[in-house]
Parts: sequence; structure tokens; C-alpha cells
Amino acid sequence: MVIGNGMAGARTVEEILGRGGADLFDITMFGDEPCGSYNRTRLGRVLSGADSEDDIFLNSLHWYRENDIALHAGVRVERVDKFSRHVFASDGRVIQYDHLIIATGSHSYLPAMDGLYTPSGTLRQGVFTFRTLDDVRRMMQFSQQKRHHRAAVIGGGSFGPDAAHGLRAHGLHVEVLSGSRAIAILGDHHITGVSVRNQPDIDCHMVVVSAGSRPNVDLAVVSGLAVERGIVVDDHLKVMDEDDVYGVGECAQHRGEVYGMVAPLWEQAAVLADHITGSDRSSMYLGTRTAS
Repeated sequence: MVIGNGMAGARTVEEILGRGGADLFDITMFGDEPCGSYNRTRLGRVLSGADSEDDIFLNSLHWYRENDIALHAGVRVERVDKFSRHVFASDGRVIQYDHLIIATGSHSYLPAMDGLYTPSGTLRQGVFTFRTLDDVRRMMQFSQQKRHHRAAVIGGGSFGPDAAHGLRAHGLHVEVLSGSRAIAILGDHHITGVSVRNQPDIDCHMVVVSAGSRPNVDLAVVSGLAVERGIVVDDHLKVMDEDDVYGVGECAQHRGEVYGMVAPLWEQAAVLADHITGSDRSSMYLGTRTAS
């Protein structure tokens, strides 16, 4: 059973299949998004029009059928009973597992600032995160409205410049400031700008927040697994104090580190596959030196 059909979960299954896992296991996967797995690092190219959506898919829905994988796309697992070895899904399914891999990934971090949310607690219209294909679709639709011609991107990491470049390709003006901090989103009924500490306000009609991410650990917390910043795993990617429960990818915390880059995900997936298939019990993940 694999909870999570993002880059880490899907890559782990690929590694398992590559070690003869199709003969060892009946594989079931759950994923929040109603599609196969895709390369999130290329979302900026979809936004700019350099790539189509099809160009960034790693595994189509046909791939899962071809490999006899039961994929529940668009279905969230809400709880794991680690004693009876069952998962409880949002669509009412209750499925038993022998081995469980948690690859729930991470979510966009939204820094505290005034004017970010509506009174009901939802993001204001015109405020976007930049993490999924659906985010990109909504940004493109919003940017094509005639009255929207200026945008602000909050966050200067690996994804922020991609978002800025993609929006410029749609004809929006994007102003870039370094060494500054957004403190409020302005406007009553519609966004009119962003207030920046020690700088003049920036006029804009839409705001994209790309200020890092945080591990998705709510499922692990509810299910009684070891969680600090992420789900605590050992050098075999096994969750602390658990039998046959593994964590991989951005949701996992290994030796105090939580990784958000692709290379560590690939290395973790290979080690986990070595252990769960028995192909190399001596395989160990010792951490990754990352660069971007």
C-alpha cells in the first residue's frame, strides 16, 4: 500500500517493480490528485507555455493499469490503523495492507500576512499557491482576464522565479524585489497591491505565494506515528518503532533533515525498494548533499 502518488511515491513503486516487485506484491496506491504522477519541477514550463501538461507526466493512468497497480486517484487516506493494518479513505474504502509506504509529500507554506484570507478562512480570490497542475490551470485562467495585468510573486526560491517567468509569458507585468518582505495583501473586494516592509507598496491584481513548503504529516499524527518536523525514519526508511511502515520523500525526516529536492527522493526510493523487496538488505540511506 502506497499513500501518495507524487514524485516520491511513484518513483518508489517504479523501483519496486524494477526489483521484481510485481511478483511479490499486489500494489495499491492512493493519490490526492485525479491523475497519474508528474514532474512538479516543470510546472513553470507549463505556466509559460514551453511545455504542455502531457509533456510533464511521468506515469500516465495507462501505466498503472499496465502494471496491475490499483490506483485510487483523487482519493485521500484519512487514517491508518497500524495495529489492524488497515487504511481508511475519504471515499469510505477500508483496505488492509501488509507493507505500508507513506509518501504524502508537502504543501505550500503561507507566511503570516494581513489580507491573505477571507473571513471564512479561505484564500482570497486572486491569491495562488504554486505547487500543483490545478494551481497552474487556475493561475492561467485568472491571468487571462483583461483587468488583470500586474502580478506579485512572494518567494525567491527555486519555484518563485519560475512563476514570475511564466506569468510574464501571459503578458503580465511582474516586479522583482530582493531583500524585502511582504507584510500585507491590499484591497477590499479585489486585490490592489502588496505592502512591503521598508519599501513602497507594489501595485498588482494577483499574488502567487511560493515561499517554501512544509511536510504533510497530519495523517501520520492522527495515526500515532513518530513525527517531529517530518515522519521520523531510519537509514532503511522505516518509520521509527514501526514494523512494515515506511516513509519516503518530502514528508520524511531522516537524521533530522527534511528534503525538498528531487535527488534525495530518488535515492530514498531506491533504498526503500531494496529493503521491501529483499533485494539488498544492507542498503542504507545516509543523507544527501543538495544544491539548487
